[in-house]
Amino acid sequence: MSAVIAIYGDFNCPYSYLASVRADAFVRAGIAVDWRGVEHAASLPVGGQRLDDDGKREVADELGSVRQLLTPDEEFAAATPSTLPNTAAANAGYAEAVGSGVGHDVRRLLFDAYWTRGTDIGSVDVLRSMLAAPIRRGRSPAFPLREAGFAVSTNRGPITTAAYRRLTTWRRDFAELDTSTTPTVVVDGTVYVGVEGLRWLAAHRPHPAAA
Repeated sequence: MSAVIAIYGDFNCPYSYLASVRADAFVRAGIAVDWRGVEHAASLPVGGQRLDDDGKREVADELGSVRQLLTPDEEFAAATPSTLPNTAAANAGYAEAVGSGVGHDVRRLLFDAYWTRGTDIGSVDVLRSMLAAPIRRGRSPAFPLREAGFAVSTNRGPITTAAYRRLTTWRRDFAELDTSTTPTVVVDGTVYVGVEGLRWLAAHRPHPAAA
């Protein structure tokens, strides 16, 4: 497969989590995956939203729907969280990670931290601590990233101009697709939205022997 697979996903979306799991099969096979962090619920408060009982049931139902999409060889260890974070800061940190060459590592880390450990990935302090090690392993020439591992500014944005432009491009391109659903998968100009995108990833996923 020569085409680059672009996936628009949100770290607080359980369907995007499964898309991330499936994206890794392509990455392991050497197929380019352009994961783009966007907010599918941009109206969330900056501090996120604590889930009441009804909210937790809604997320639990979504997780149940995601599990029904699993293939026999897939693992999906997500648990129902207690809060729904605003992911603008997480996407800023991820955008810096992409520029530093550690995007896939940070993508996995953010999904795992939120969906399996309930980490508040909407918190700048939490993100700075959690992302410091992978960001320092990267190749960013920017001093705050190279030396301190800072990937998120105090105002919840990226540190570098390059990451700011990257985020802006992701958001603009996602808006032009005229959907707010994540994940959205784009391959050779063809757009697969939501569950359709997950099914495309499952149907075209390379087998381990292809890696």
